[in-house]
Parts: sequence; structure tokens; C-alpha cells
Amino acid sequence: MNGELDLLRARFGRFLVILLWAHVPLIGVASLAAGTVPVGAGLFCGALLAAICHLAWARHGIAPITRNVAAVVLIGEPALLLLVFEGHPWQMDMHMYFFVMLALNIGWFDRAPLLLAAVATTVHHLMLSSFLPAAVFVNEGNVARVGLHGAIVAFQTLVLVWVSDKVLQAFARIARMRDEILQKSLALEERTREAEDATRAKSMFLANISHEIRTPINAILGFCHLLQRTALQPRQADQVAKIGTSGKTLLRLINDLLDFSKNEAGQLTLESRPFDLRQAIMCQVQMVSETARAKGLELRLDLAPDLPPVLLGDDLRLNQVLLNLLGNAIKFSDRGTVTLSAREAGRQDGQAVIECRVRDTGIGMTPPQQARLFTPFTQADSSTTRRFGGTGLGLTICKQIIEQMGGSIHAASRPGEGSTFTFRVPLLLGDASLAGPALPGPGLRGLRVLVADDNPIARQIIAEILAGWQMEADLAPSGQKAVEMLRDADRRDRPYNLLILDWKMPDMDGLQVLQALRADTGLRRPPATLVTTGYGVDDLVQQAGCEPIGPVLAKPIDAPRLLDALNQLPQLADGRGHAASAAPVAALELPPALQGQRVLLVEDNEINREIGVALLSDAGLLVDCAENGLVACRMVGDPANVYAAILMDIQMPEMDGITAARHIRGQHSAADLPIIAMTSHVYEEERRRSLEAGMVAHVAKPVDPALLVAVLASHLRPVAEPVPGSALKHLGVGDLPDRLDPFDIPAALRRVNGKAGLLRRLILSFADTHATVAGDLAGLIAANRLDEAHRLAHSLKGVSASLELAIVPALAARIEALLDRRQLSDLPGLLDRLAEAIGPAVAAARTLSAPHADRPAPAAATTGADPARIDSLQDRLRDQIRRRSLSARSCFEDLADALHLDAAQRHDHPVRRALQNLDYALAARLLDPSGDKGTA
Repeated sequence: MNGELDLLRARFGRFLVILLWAHVPLIGVASLAAGTVPVGAGLFCGALLAAICHLAWARHGIAPITRNVAAVVLIGEPALLLLVFEGHPWQMDMHMYFFVMLALNIGWFDRAPLLLAAVATTVHHLMLSSFLPAAVFVNEGNVARVGLHGAIVAFQTLVLVWVSDKVLQAFARIARMRDEILQKSLALEERTREAEDATRAKSMFLANISHEIRTPINAILGFCHLLQRTALQPRQADQVAKIGTSGKTLLRLINDLLDFSKNEAGQLTLESRPFDLRQAIMCQVQMVSETARAKGLELRLDLAPDLPPVLLGDDLRLNQVLLNLLGNAIKFSDRGTVTLSAREAGRQDGQAVIECRVRDTGIGMTPPQQARLFTPFTQADSSTTRRFGGTGLGLTICKQIIEQMGGSIHAASRPGEGSTFTFRVPLLLGDASLAGPALPGPGLRGLRVLVADDNPIARQIIAEILAGWQMEADLAPSGQKAVEMLRDADRRDRPYNLLILDWKMPDMDGLQVLQALRADTGLRRPPATLVTTGYGVDDLVQQAGCEPIGPVLAKPIDAPRLLDALNQLPQLADGRGHAASAAPVAALELPPALQGQRVLLVEDNEINREIGVALLSDAGLLVDCAENGLVACRMVGDPANVYAAILMDIQMPEMDGITAARHIRGQHSAADLPIIAMTSHVYEEERRRSLEAGMVAHVAKPVDPALLVAVLASHLRPVAEPVPGSALKHLGVGDLPDRLDPFDIPAALRRVNGKAGLLRRLILSFADTHATVAGDLAGLIAANRLDEAHRLAHSLKGVSASLELAIVPALAARIEALLDRRQLSDLPGLLDRLAEAIGPAVAAARTLSAPHADRPAPAAATTGADPARIDSLQDRLRDQIRRRSLSARSCFEDLADALHLDAAQRHDHPVRRALQNLDYALAARLLDPSGDKGTA
């Protein structure tokens, strides 16, 4: 009838076979105890019955023939026991067994076996009553008693048939219900599939349409910005500003739709990286502080002092939640305060549970409004006359992000009393020692700082950062007050070392403050100045014109960027206003067990190659160089080259770093040959592409020597016999002045581990190769060779940042971005500004002289060399120069090996340069300046 009934019958059939074979020893024991039937005969009869049933089961399974045979055999068991106990007091008790065996047939759930068993029982009694009554009844039997037994058997059979029929009806009903459920389930699956397809289609449509709308919106905002920089009539300026504001609002709505569609499509992925929660929160507060101040709201920040210093998670998504909650609190509040607090609510499974709370004193919400608060496309005020715009997706997106992080979010509110949004998220604890917290060096400790900003939350955040650095900070709410405090401190002989100054202030802006300080001849010790702005660095630089303003820091401000800006101020050396010295920084070395290994540096820019060679050699490594990915692949494929690691630039001609890494990964595993990306691109997408291509780490340019050494130490494998680091050091080639505007000499020295000679060579090389870079870029753009122009701008950005040039890296980055987007209209103006910025740099570089350019390397470089081998190589080199043989280049390299010259000395050696230029006459004069043998 159905599978479940057949399965039940199969189990019952196996049970009957086992039961009947179990009766065989039972009948034998009964025969022995009663003594009326021989034991052998009893065992034989019992085994015969069991064998008959077993054979039917084995051949026919649960077929009707098996059921009927089993019914007769089951009645045969008590009949045999009646014979065994003939004349025994238990003989009457065996009649009970007939009813048991009759009832047992219900396990087949079939009428036929039940009726057959009942007939067999009745026929058995009638036959024995007629022919062998003593085998049926202990006393004398009669037909009446047999009839009584037959009636009882008939009644029991009717009951069993009724129960069996009911069970069969139940099974049939269950089968029908199962079929119906299956059909409905299939229909439900089909509808679910259709709904999922519709959802995916809707999400894809939202994503596509959002992207298509963002493109013209970005154009609108860009042209609004350009128009606002031109001379407009007041009415026109107001209209353009309103267009820009409306465009930004529309862009926020589109971004919400895009995020919501990603969440619904399951495409929202969370990153895991170390971040400083305190800094992340302060940045978001700064971003909304101007809006809050414009509405007359007080913005408060309450951060618990015991917040973990480093957490692991997606700080960008967490910032999105914070910014949305803060924006809503400000939007729905017309008076009072908005407070953001954060604390650690506990620990669980090695994670810190962070609780953030945003409380406002706004309009509040009713319970029904709170009930639909996190519903998509729903707002608390959904009337057609509602005061507040938006899609109603912001809180839904926040809820999706928080829940995907494993946390929860809820709201509490009363109408007219404000609202409180609280969320909790578990975040892994990061290693504070590996995070490299921003801490000032000895020269920046103990500074007296004056912070001038009309935004109280901006003042508070900067003051908290400075307090964490043990700096003494005073606060001024306006530019005029800052000037008064500076003059008063100077008169009391307690001058400020640093003035952190906001640009846009109502009564006296930052530029006016700087002008007043320069004009104040009575100010004996003016402070170093750092200007902050939330309105765009380019606008500030344009308004400042040719007036020097020092470093500019865009808001929002965090500790690492503030420290980096302070390091650009040479006046801040020891907290007393003295100029910063250019004392060498101790070189960073790898552990001895990791030194002496050979690595491959893949870099298309010559200056960046030289910096990389210097840093890696200082760390104790031997360095080979490749100009692009194609050359790198050939060098790695050469069996003669065995490298411990590869440092790979990403953007290069011929073959980029991503393609080269994939090619190399097909031959070498990451464990055997780690590849480390070194690139100016610090975007998360670029880092992910690098890792997907098989690279093991990502180091941003300009390269931090300490970070580079730490990354190498974590991926290099120890060697058996390390080479002493002293055998791999460079020899200096000269000193540098303390100041060389526009180069920041102290910061640039830190980039090259304090090697003044190397930095001198890099600056001179920069002047040689980039003096006409603005014109070169203009020529490439005019010839429509935009890819080459993009590479040149990218190279200029990296080199100028490594040399700590002011303005040039930012200009190069903007040119690179515009070339990448093929937006050429703004390039002429940027190229003019680049030429103006490059000019002073080239002029300053050319004031330096290159020492030792006209004579061989210092004799110290030959310490430990073999004089006989040197003489032999010099003679061979002279002969090859005399014959103008190209083999002279390789001979010079052999001679450089014999003299133990390092890579930098080889590269800058005058003989090598002459040979590279095929100037054999100059090479001969340099090799033998007096006409006799000399040392190379």
C-alpha cells in the first residue's frame, strides 16, 4: 500500500522467523519436562514449523503466501505444545497460547492471515475433539466446549480484523496526506525559488540603477564644486550651493539603496583588521560636529578610559553604523544635546563586548513608531507632510551590519523626551604591541600646545590625543583668543611650542591668525603652526597663495595623522622650539639567523629601487633587482637564482605585479617563496587583490623601515649560517644640511634609516629625472599616451613622498586619479601647479654637490679584499676598455665583487656610469687618473 506499511511488515516478518526458531529449544525443554513426547520428536516438529516459515520468508518476502503460511505455522506452535503437555496439568493453559498466536497475526495488517489463523484454530479443535479428545481437554471434552472456544476465537478474530482495518485506513490516510504535503511542498519550493529569483533580480536592479544614478550625481556635484570656485553673483552662488546640497542628499539615498541591496543579496562581507575604537569614534563625531553646531546642538563624547586599545573587526562598517545613528540623532533634535558613549560591557570567548550608546533630546517616538523602526523603507513619521527626508533604510542597514557582526541593537524612546539607541557587538581583542600605536618621539614630548578651534568637539578630541601623549594643551575658542593667549604666554616667558589652528573660524580665521603672528614683531618665540581644515586642502592652499602655511591636516583628525603632521615640523625637536637635527637614525636589522639571504626587489622606478636596496641591505640581506614583472619572472625561473623572498611593486609596465605574482605562484608555493607587495595603493581592494594573487603581505609606500623589517622577519625562514650584518653595510658619501626646503630632511632620513649619503644621492637623482616632469606629463597627455602619463604620475607620487616633498605627492596623486578616470579638463591647471612646486625642489637639490663623484670609492671598501685578484681584474678591465668591449661592464661587476662594494656604491661608481654611457675614454681616465695603475 505504501512504503511505511511494507517496512513495518518486513520487520514483523523478520521477527516471526526469529520467534519460531526460538520456539525449537522451548519445545524440546517442554518435551523433556512433560515426558509424553520424545524430545527428538518435539525438536523435529518445532524445527519443521520454523523452517517452513523461514523458507516462505526467504523466497517470497512479505507476499501474501508468506503471510498465510506464517498464520498456519503460528497456530501450529500451540497445537504442538498441546500434544507435548497431554495429560499434564498445564495442558489447559496451552489453550491461552492459541489466542496469543492468533493476536500476533495482526502484525501483518491483513485480513486473510487473521481469518486463516482463526479457521485453523477451529478446525484443529474440532478434529482433535472428534478423533483425539484427550489431546484437547484434560478431562473429557464435548462439542459444546469446542463451540464455546470457536465462538471466543471468532470474537477475537472480528476484533483483530476491525483493528487491522482501522490501521490500514490510517495508513491510507497518512499516505494521502503525505502525497498532498509533498505536492504542496513542491509548490512552496517553486514559489520560494520564484521569490528568491525576484529578490535577486530586485537587488541586482537596485545595485545597477544605484550605480547608474551615482555617475551623473557625481558629475553634478563635481560641476557644482567647480562653479562655486568661480566668481558668481550672490543669488547664483546660493542656487549652486542648494544644487550641491540636494545632490549630496540624493547621493546618500542612493548609497543607502546600494547597501540595502547588497545586504539582501547576501553580498555584504565583513573585513577583519586591527583598529583603534577610540580613534574611529572620534573621527565619526568630528564628521557630524559642524552639522550639530549649525543647529545649536551640544555634541558630547563619553568614552570609557578602559576601552581596549586594539580590536579586530570591520571598522568601516562599524563607522557606518555610528555615523548613521549620530546623523539621525542630530536630524531629529532641534535643541539640547547629543551624547555618544562607549564602554566595554564584558568579555566572552576571547572577545570584548563593546556597547555604544547614542542619546539625544529630540522629538522621540511613540511605541507604535518604535515597533516598525527597523523595518525597511519605513520611517517613524510616514505622513505625506513629514518634516524629515530619507529612505527609511538607514536603521535597517545598521541592524543588518550589527547582527552580521554577532551583536544586537535596540532603541528606547518617549515622545518629546528624545531617543537612545544602543548596540552591542563582540569584537576580537587585537595585539596592542603589533598595532604600533602612534606615540611621539623624544623630540616631541613635553610640548606646550595651543589648540584654536571654534568647534568644541574638535578641541576636545585634539586635547584628548595630546593628553595621551603627555603634552600640555590649552584651548582657545577663536582666532582672536588664540592670538591673545600666544602673546600673553610669550610675555610670561612660557611660550607655546605648537599652535594647532583651524582654518574656518567666524571672527578671525586661521590664515588671518598666521598673518597677525608674522606681523607681530614683539613675539620673541613664535610657535610652530599646524593648520586643520574640514573644507578641502586645495581650497586652503589656493586662498593662502604664496604665503607659507606649513603642514595642513584635513579633518577628521586621528592620532597617527596628527603625529605624522607634527613630524613634518622641523622646529619641534625637543619641545623648546629649536630646529630639528638631521642626526642619523639607527639602522634596523633582521635577526642574525635571517640575515645573508638573497631577495628580489621588483620595482620600475629607479629611485624607489635604490631606497629599497638600501633598506634591505641595511636589514642584512643581499638584493637583486628587476625593472618589471616580466624580468622578475625570468629571474625567478633561472635555476641559478635562489631567492628567500620577493618584494613586488604592483603597478609596472610590461607586466604588473599582480600578473607576475600569479605566474610565480604557479611554480613556487607561498611557504617556499613569499611575495610581499610594496605599492603606493593603500586601498583595501588593492590589498585583497594582492593576497588573492598569492602575496603574503602588503607594505604601503613610502615604506616605513620598521614595518618592512617586521614583515620580512615574519616571512623569512632562518638560515644555518647567518652572514654578519656588518659585511653588508653601505658606506656614507656625505652629509646633508639640517634644512633643505621644500624637502623635509629629518622625515626623509627616517625613510632611509638615517643614511645621509643615500638621501643625498636620491635627491640629486630626483632633480636629474624629474626636473621636467610637468612638461613630460603634458606631452604624454597631448599625445594621448594616457597610460604612460598615469605611470609617470604614479612614480612621481611614490618618489616625492619617499623624499618627504611638500605638496608634490598630493598633486601627483590628484593627477594620477584624474588620469585613471580619464577626466582631463582639470589637468592643465594641476600641471602648472606641479611645475611651480617642482621648481624649488629641483633648485634646492642642485645646491648639493655629489662628493666622490670624480674619484674611486673609499679605500675602506677594499678591506679584506684579495689584492692579487683585484690587480688581475683591473688589468683585464683596462684591456677591455682599451678595446671598447661591452664585456667591460661585466668585468667591472666582478671587480666590484672583489672590492666588496655594495649595491649603492656600484650604482653610483663613476667608472660604472661611464661604461653604461659607453664613454670608454672617461672610464679609462677614471680608472687611471695619473696614467698608472690605480684602484677602482
